[in-house]
Amino acid sequence: MEMNNLRLLSLIVAFLGGQLTFAKSEPVYKIYGKTITLEEVIKGNKAGFYEVEKKRFELIDQAAREAFLNEYFERLAKSNKTTLEKAREEYFKKNVKISEKEVNDTLTQFKDHPRLKELKKKDQVKQIRDYLVERDKRKVVENILSVGLAKGDLKIITKEPVEPKYNLVVNGDDWVRYGPNLNDIKPLGCSKNCPITVVEYSEFECPFCSKVIPDIKRLLGEYKGKIRWIVRDFPLSFHQRARPAAIAAICAGEQGKYWHMYSKLFENQEKLGDKDFESYAKSIGVFNAKYKKCMANTAPAMARIDRNVASGARHGVSGTPAFFINGRRMAGALPYSQFKQVIDAELSSK
Repeated sequence: MEMNNLRLLSLIVAFLGGQLTFAKSEPVYKIYGKTITLEEVIKGNKAGFYEVEKKRFELIDQAAREAFLNEYFERLAKSNKTTLEKAREEYFKKNVKISEKEVNDTLTQFKDHPRLKELKKKDQVKQIRDYLVERDKRKVVENILSVGLAKGDLKIITKEPVEPKYNLVVNGDDWVRYGPNLNDIKPLGCSKNCPITVVEYSEFECPFCSKVIPDIKRLLGEYKGKIRWIVRDFPLSFHQRARPAAIAAICAGEQGKYWHMYSKLFENQEKLGDKDFESYAKSIGVFNAKYKKCMANTAPAMARIDRNVASGARHGVSGTPAFFINGRRMAGALPYSQFKQVIDAELSSK
């Protein structure tokens, strides 16, 4: 018998409530008589279900903190025999002290900010003071919460979800690099059995993607012989030249110069016109009939890019850069130290 919508809804609610012990094997739909379980659905979309669990935890965590703060000030009000609003006001008045020096120093620091330059001096001072007061209020609130958590007056019973590892299949046509040099495209002590595999989703117009390149090069040098680094195109819709640039890199890659074009494109993010691509192709020695044919018939390259975008989206990528270190997802232009921490942890576990 097919499960009705109400039953499916109750199952999802159970899942969101953390009752996974019985939900894993629970049927969720059938196709031509074949029953599909929730476990199978989760396996096919780990990223999506993790984001649901993460959002659920964040909502609970936020509600708990707000409720604790409210109770904290209610108790303070009762102790001082005053109103909740008055107790809160007096507490912040006592614990938030902004000196004139701090106001003047901050005003000097931000004096050229466009929103401040338009204001009269007294209004500038007021804006800076208001900003500093709100900043320090947030610090006071965080201190109340930290003390409450440390003393056990506030306990978040719901466990924060741990992001799963994702199984990213390495394709035979992935662009792979094994060392810091542009020509390090052959295994340097490891191939399929590299203890560290990094899959990066990025695009050539992304300023954050270019910022992390020096750290990538450093990591490839430090872990040479232990690491392979794979790049997959993930052009964002609002970057109009990201996809054409990806096509140019693919066409250069057909002649073994993907990483050379990759480097040229990131070094010249403000110059991603068709004529620029020709210039870069000439400089790396691939501007020939094969390259021109590839650039004229973009369908194969487009299909490859679309496949990479679909792969990234399936694993929760929504922006660039995004990295998967042995399946562990990391998002954004992270510092070298964070990459190193994860890589070292993975090496230790092996």
